[in-house]
Amino acid sequence: MKTISPRFSRFRRLWPALAALVLAGPGAFAEPEMKVNWVMDPETSMPVYGFHSPADWQFKSEMKWNLANTSVPVVIGSMVADVEKGERLHFMPDVVCYWLTGDAAINPGGFNLGMLSLAPMPAEQALVHLVRTFFRQDVEDFEVTGVREVPGLAAALKQPGFEGKGVGMRAVYTLNGIPVEEEIYALYAINQATLRGEAGVTTQTTWGLQGIHGFTAPRGTLDKRRSFFTYMVRSVHINPAWQQFFFAVKQQLNEDFARRIAENRAAREAIMAQSRALAAQNEAFRANIMARHRAAMDTGSHDRFIAGIHESSSHDKFIDSIHDVETFHDPQFGTSQHGYAKQHWTDGWGNYIHSDDVSFDPNIGSQVEWQKMERAR
Repeated sequence: MKTISPRFSRFRRLWPALAALVLAGPGAFAEPEMKVNWVMDPETSMPVYGFHSPADWQFKSEMKWNLANTSVPVVIGSMVADVEKGERLHFMPDVVCYWLTGDAAINPGGFNLGMLSLAPMPAEQALVHLVRTFFRQDVEDFEVTGVREVPGLAAALKQPGFEGKGVGMRAVYTLNGIPVEEEIYALYAINQATLRGEAGVTTQTTWGLQGIHGFTAPRGTLDKRRSFFTYMVRSVHINPAWQQFFFAVKQQLNEDFARRIAENRAAREAIMAQSRALAAQNEAFRANIMARHRAAMDTGSHDRFIAGIHESSSHDKFIDSIHDVETFHDPQFGTSQHGYAKQHWTDGWGNYIHSDDVSFDPNIGSQVEWQKMERAR
């Protein structure tokens, strides 16, 4: 057995308990003119499952791990085919989808943690849509001729406790220049979980297809060959050692993901608490500055005395014209004198803005309220 990839080194401690569970060798399933096809895990060199097919049929399989996809960390598929005759048995990867509703629902589309963001569909519609989207997307003349429920499918696939629905579809198209017909079957499952957090209540609906497989034969011959295809499907044996290994990996990934979620939530709460504290400090600082500003501008009776001296009169206006200044009403100080501008603005605290532009408005984009002063009559 080859060395396990470093990505899986954390699971090496499981090997002693699993060694006794390794599936019997290929000879246990051998039959005349038949062979056993082994789908292998390239990371662990363990067989995942094996199944029978004619000895002269071509076999290929694909298996990929992605530990970042905590919900669907592994993708497995396999196929055996008689290319010349146009016969094929295709085991397709599971498709897991999710959809969020509620206060914090965000459904960006695409894949997240190995799951496809897609609104739930009825079982029959889901089978047709996902097959067209993922497994027969390149078949230009793919035509669905029927879809139906298959009540006994879970038992036939050795999953008697499955809580879902078996569905099947039939289609016709051209494969390698041969007109063929195909039946594709899958188990449809759907469930919901309610999540309560900082943003409110959110419901996640997880749904999808598993055990997807299809029989393909030249058009007009599939009904006669169905029992043979069914025999090959029923011959599938899953390696319990690999299955236990997979469940252990999945559990570890789920625990890691849950811990990261908790850590992220704690970090967000700490950041929010710090933000609230800084906001309080900022408000206290602003209030202190404003109080000091008001105290500095409060000159009491002296200001009123000065304002009384400069109350507008004909003499004042005459003096103003000589010095090129005019007297304006100031809402805080009574009156004030300004010149060399067409309009004057005050913030009520002794600060002024002067402008010759009659369309100018200092309140635009300002956090301070400026009031235009009128000339004293």
